[in-house]
Amino acid sequence: MAQKQTKKFFNGEIELLKVEDIAREMEIHPVTVLRYIRQGRLKARKMGRRYYISKDALREFFNGTAKV
Repeated sequence: MAQKQTKKFFNGEIELLKVEDIAREMEIHPVTVLRYIRQGRLKARKMGRRYYISKDALREFFNGTAKV
């Protein structure tokens, strides 16, 4: 099983997750996560060719407080 890889910035204050890791944990296809990002339901940042999602943005998504 692949280990989750996160990117940490500012001494670990900001931790970013990859789309693939979120999809695996939610048991959905990565394309579905990308669709949520494109629809504005899930905030993400694009770095290079990949999207990364902060834990705060993921919390907002699950709490239903994300702004569409």
